[in-house]
Amino acid sequence: MTPFDCAEVREQAPEFALGLLDGDARAEVVHHLDGCAGCRTVITELAETADAIVLLAPEAEPPAGFERRVMEQITGGARRARWRTTRLVAAVAAAAVILSVVTVRVVDSTRSDPVAAPAVATVAMVGNNGITVGQVEVDNSGTGTRLAVTVDYALPDGDYRIVLAPDQAAHRDLGIIPVTGGRGAWSGSTTLPNGTNELLLVDSAGTVPCSATLPTT
Repeated sequence: MTPFDCAEVREQAPEFALGLLDGDARAEVVHHLDGCAGCRTVITELAETADAIVLLAPEAEPPAGFERRVMEQITGGARRARWRTTRLVAAVAAAAVILSVVTVRVVDSTRSDPVAAPAVATVAMVGNNGITVGQVEVDNSGTGTRLAVTVDYALPDGDYRIVLAPDQAAHRDLGIIPVTGGRGAWSGSTTLPNGTNELLLVDSAGTVPCSATLPTT
């Protein structure tokens, strides 16, 4: 199994935070979290959200005679001594909330009117023909900016340079993303200059088959 990248871990994050992820998928997430501070922050925040929502709901017992009536309809199986029905509903609600959580961070605590900006954003990697060929996840939750680039459609196989192209600064090579069978992944950290920043993939001939516009910091 190919190790999970940041995008795959974020996709599994709600189930992991709720303790619903099992087997190989859980092991892959745990392995990735061991070396990725950004994803650890996301998982921690989701888990705290789930815990807080579940704790808001009081425990409730089923009506008198409920267990007896149920057991009369069921033969075999182990009898459950007590049911925590409200907690179950709260856990489902927590899952729904987690799926819609947007993590924000105050970017300037010294201002009298602090502005909240997304800590994690995902933008499309678009080819010259307008087709989306992948995505870039931008994580500003820690020191600097962590980028996770994935390609999964319409690019020829080969090694592509990942180039940061600010609007008012020199281009900067960030690394190489190998594409095999139309798929590839890369992650790394950098600093983004103020203003518009384009992330380019450059092939061996020096052409740019696709690019993404990164969110301003």
